[in-house]
Amino acid sequence: MTNILLTSFVLIIGFIGIILWYLKAKHEKPNLEQEDTLSFEKLVDKVKYTLADLIKEETYNGFSDEDFRAFYKRKVRIQDAMNNCVYGIDSAKVIVQDLIRSIIIDQLPTIQDIHDVFDFYSRTLSPRIKFEILMYFYKKKHGKGALAELIDEYRLDRERYLIEDKTAPSYAITHEDINMIYATKHYRLTYSVMIDLLTILVYQKYKGFGILDTLREMDINGFNCGTSGSILSSLRKDSTIIKAPRSVWLYFRGKYIHMRFLNFYTEQELRRIIQLICRYNNPGPLTEKRGYLVNTMYDKSRVLALRPPAAEYWAIFVRKFTLNDVSLNALIDKPYVQQSSIVIELLKYLMMGQVTCGVTGRQGSGKTTLMTALIQYIDPKYTIRVLEMAPEMYLRELYPERNILSVQETEYVSASELQDALKKSDAAVSIVGEVATDPIAARMIQMGQVASIFTIFSHHANRAPDLVRALRNSLVNAGGFTSMVTAEQQVIDIVRVDVHLNYTTDGKRYIERVSEIIKLDEGIPYPVYNKNEPIHSMNAITKEYYTRITDRQTFTTRDILKYDLATDTYVTLDWFTPELTRNIMNAIPKNKRAGFSRFVQDNWEVM
Repeated sequence: MTNILLTSFVLIIGFIGIILWYLKAKHEKPNLEQEDTLSFEKLVDKVKYTLADLIKEETYNGFSDEDFRAFYKRKVRIQDAMNNCVYGIDSAKVIVQDLIRSIIIDQLPTIQDIHDVFDFYSRTLSPRIKFEILMYFYKKKHGKGALAELIDEYRLDRERYLIEDKTAPSYAITHEDINMIYATKHYRLTYSVMIDLLTILVYQKYKGFGILDTLREMDINGFNCGTSGSILSSLRKDSTIIKAPRSVWLYFRGKYIHMRFLNFYTEQELRRIIQLICRYNNPGPLTEKRGYLVNTMYDKSRVLALRPPAAEYWAIFVRKFTLNDVSLNALIDKPYVQQSSIVIELLKYLMMGQVTCGVTGRQGSGKTTLMTALIQYIDPKYTIRVLEMAPEMYLRELYPERNILSVQETEYVSASELQDALKKSDAAVSIVGEVATDPIAARMIQMGQVASIFTIFSHHANRAPDLVRALRNSLVNAGGFTSMVTAEQQVIDIVRVDVHLNYTTDGKRYIERVSEIIKLDEGIPYPVYNKNEPIHSMNAITKEYYTRITDRQTFTTRDILKYDLATDTYVTLDWFTPELTRNIMNAIPKNKRAGFSRFVQDNWEVM
């Protein structure tokens, strides 16, 4: 009896187990169906695999010779586009996006299919996606000026009090700004528009620069990332603190604007994008040992990438190159500036007068841009040779009909070696993009003496005396001189004018002053030796000698004009010394000399 009961119990338990297993399996079917449902991440993967298969396809059976050639050319074009689009090459990007678009249309033939993958009408749509939608419609109307138009329309570059308990001014575009703007637009997202938007988002995730992709396309001064936010935020209890991945800064018209609505979310994503941006032209890897990398992108943007441990966090700085109006009038003659024509004419005559000028100022003050504009007033018959650490001026793009050659240092060729090579390049005018090291400074002075008619260079000195002393120290440090006095005399013989630039925190750029560097008279004779008073006269001679090699000043500076920041007016002060005036007059073309004289007489009190 007991065996029968046990057997019955086991059968009942087994039967119940089968029923439970059946019910469980039945309830799991919707989950399997859910796994088959396409998500945005799966759509990206689908695009990756489809494009990879398209490139690998080698089925040529049944093709005629003509069909085979057409197929092969198409395959090569796709392969090249896939390889080149990661460098920001627009033509390659268009081809890849067209391929992605066709794949998405095949996968999502209806609006409902799109909503299942990505709901563009969601109440929780992120500001970053709203920004992409805004840019999509603005680009259709304004092209690469879309972001500038958006910022101007809503005054997004105005000063705000958002940081440090809302006590400090700064520039930022916030989540609230994007949400407000998007709410006022009421865009109608048709099937075609949503397909285009999905194409953009998939491309950014697959081959593009992520959240920076649209920003990089725009006509802006540049951008940088990885330069704000707490790196150790995971150790802090304050959840409101801005974390390091939320660190995209737009450089726009001289202002650094924090794009607070853009977020990389992880350090890995920031790292991926940085390594992608700086890889054009195979500059080599950005490793822990190498630490930083200076490179250019296909569109001639300058890139500086840094990584730990050389930097505290992954960071990148991109300065854009645009063929905008870089004339002196566009740079200096602003609506709010008074007497701007004086400084414009003065700079023109300095170039026509073949005066060696140092363009000084801090980073971002516009030194390179001003030097680029000055080239217009150099005699077109003169050859121009340019030395840069990294390409920035691109003079041949702006002046393609002039005789110009630019060189840049590489891993294997130093700037000093290139300067020596340029001495044999028939240079009439030498331009040094940035005098940043002692050897370059020494050779720049040498080039100004013997290798060219005159030289233009940039430097980070704050005052004209600082410029002379910095160049003097470089000459001594480079090993060419043992005497500070002799080195200083070499500098003031060559560098005659300092054009100093500055800018305010609200992006106002201006020429702070134009100064002449004046060599003091060396013709004063030593005291005469008196044999009747040998001790006294020798003491006097010795004193004069040591005074001249130590405390005696060999130069002075004279401000020719300055910018009055309170009234936004250029004010004239003293005029150049007679010697420099004669040099300018002799170098200016004869038909310009009368105009030069009138210009001086009208604006300076010249005796």
